[in-house]
Formats: sequence, C-alpha cells, structure tokens
Amino acid sequence: MTTAATEIVSRDARLRLRLADAADEPFLRDLFKSVKGAQLATGGLPPAMLDVVLAQQYRAQVAGYAAQCPAADSLIILRDGAPVGRLLLDRATSRWHVVDLALLPGARNGGVGREIMQAVTAAAREQGADMLSLAVATANEDAMRFYARLGFSDVAEAATASHRRMELALAL
Repeated sequence: MTTAATEIVSRDARLRLRLADAADEPFLRDLFKSVKGAQLATGGLPPAMLDVVLAQQYRAQVAGYAAQCPAADSLIILRDGAPVGRLLLDRATSRWHVVDLALLPGARNGGVGREIMQAVTAAAREQGADMLSLAVATANEDAMRFYARLGFSDVAEAATASHRRMELALAL
C-alpha cells in the first residue's frame, strides 16, 4: 500500500511530501507560531504571554484536528529537502478535505502552495475523488482569493461566523 505522500507528486522536482513523524514536532510548533504569531501579536500581548497563548493554541489545534479528522494524513512539505510547510489532508472518503495548509513565511507567495494544491487536486482525481473541500478563516481574504484562483467556489450555506467552506468539483 502506498502512502498519501507518495501518491501526491508535484510537477516541481524541488517539492515533495513525506509523512510527518514525532521528530517533526519542533518544526510544526515553529510553523504554527509563524502563522498565528503575527495574527496574535496585533493584540499587544507581551512576548512571554504571547508564547504561552501560542503554545496553548497549538495544543488545542492538534487535539481539535485529531478529534475532527482522525484519518487525516499529516504531511511535511519539503523544498530542496528542507521542511517549508505542512499539509493536513483527510482522504477518508471520495470527498477529500484539506484540513490545513501552512507554509513558512519564506515559502509563501512563491508558488509552493499553488503547486502543492495542484498536486493534491491531480491525485484526488486520479484516485476517484469527486470533491476537494477546505475551510478558510473569514478574516483570511488572501487565502480565499488564492483558493478561488485555483477554482474553488465558496459554499455560502456552509459558512460559519469564523470560516467559509470552499469546494472544487473534480469530476471531468
């Protein structure tokens, strides 16, 4: 049996995915801080307090994802062999769900996210999935525009106060 990491192949030879393991925990914590830290820093918390809040939120996110999507694969995104991001992907049904896609600041806006999402879309189609879905924080307008450029549509009736659901039909 192949793993999700080997089934999802980027056209960019510099990018690859591998399953995350326990040794990736420090990277995943730092990645979380790079994504959420900037958002929370605007609240004016002292750095020591911000670190405590980020650690608590990281643990809550890990536990929440594990409870909501226990079958999801946690994949490390590598560029030239170095970790630059994480993809949490639930392929439990014919409707694949991108639970989380996060990139380090230096990997953003350079095509890494687009390439990974195109590889996920291609793999989902090849494996017979009929839909690819994700949820985007309503405050993250850049991400909503990014996914819209990739062909995802907003599912307004599935929206919550904090998140928008977006879907991409995969049937050819």
